[in-house]
Amino acid sequence: MDNMFTQVFNLKNRIIAKRNESVENIPSLLERMSTLLDEGYTLADSIIMLLPYHVKNIESWQMKIEEHLRNGGNIIELFDILSIPRHYLISIKIAEENGTLVETLKAISKEMEFNEKTKKKLGKLLLYPVILLLFLISIFVAFRTFFLPNIEQIIESRAQNGLSSLAMTKVFLYFPDVLLTFTLLITIVCICFFLYLKNSPIKRQIEMLLRLPIVSYFFKLHMTMNFSRMVGSLVAGGLSLQQALEILHQQDLNRYLKEVALKVKHGVLYGDSLSQVVQSSDLFFSKCDEFIKHGEKSGYLGRELMIYSDLLNEKMHSIIKISLSLVQPFFFVLIALSIIAAYLSILLPMYNIIEVI
Repeated sequence: MDNMFTQVFNLKNRIIAKRNESVENIPSLLERMSTLLDEGYTLADSIIMLLPYHVKNIESWQMKIEEHLRNGGNIIELFDILSIPRHYLISIKIAEENGTLVETLKAISKEMEFNEKTKKKLGKLLLYPVILLLFLISIFVAFRTFFLPNIEQIIESRAQNGLSSLAMTKVFLYFPDVLLTFTLLITIVCICFFLYLKNSPIKRQIEMLLRLPIVSYFFKLHMTMNFSRMVGSLVAGGLSLQQALEILHQQDLNRYLKEVALKVKHGVLYGDSLSQVVQSSDLFFSKCDEFIKHGEKSGYLGRELMIYSDLLNEKMHSIIKISLSLVQPFFFVLIALSIIAAYLSILLPMYNIIEVI
């Protein structure tokens, strides 16, 4: 018993320590950091100035940052220490090479803020319907456990009919069980698929993602958006297309982007234009090759790709907002079906009792 309490106490201390070591409100930190950098402050000075407003254990964080700077750590490792999500680090790496760190930090800040608002909104949308569903499930369980056996005894003691109605009643009463079982099976399948996908080679991952109907759409959208932004930023910064693809292929921060850059690089080296490679590949979103063709003809390929990336980003945000607006109606449909099943499961035995009386 004492050992169990000791383990619980140690776990609580670790959770508290991890919470104290976390960086709070990262989007605001990046926004303020970009403002200070734009005003002429160095990156190190900006971080030291802003940390007291975003961490609790300031002494520990200052020692960690100063030690990293003394050891000559790069900017990517520094932002990794600050708990910036890994998929944003590739944008910071490209921005460091192009000298567009201020603009990139502002863009990342807005993107992270949008994601956090989306998560909070989703939580608020799910709170009421989930509580209502749990309440309805408890009613089903209570009726099935306490009231239905008594009703069944009354009907059986007075007549031998009504069994079909009682059987139908039991079917309706088990509707929540079917719903929960179906949800649990889908969850288990998704978790198993995610674990299998995570442990598969990157080429195999891309192949599987492209085969799934809905997942394939969003994968292409997200991958095309990132590819267009990275390549466009590098080309607009003065690098050649081959150099840009080589940089994306050499990085290890985004494995999907690394693999896509390798395939595009091989096509370009064989003499095809970027638009031809993109058009013949199934990795990119529709109309991407048209934007690239226009950029190749006008000589503003980098700028065209960045504009296309912004358009895809707006499209992604629009889809997310529409999806959020459909979450609550979907749950209310489930609640309506549960209420109908509850009414039928109560009314059918009552009709049987009336008939036998």
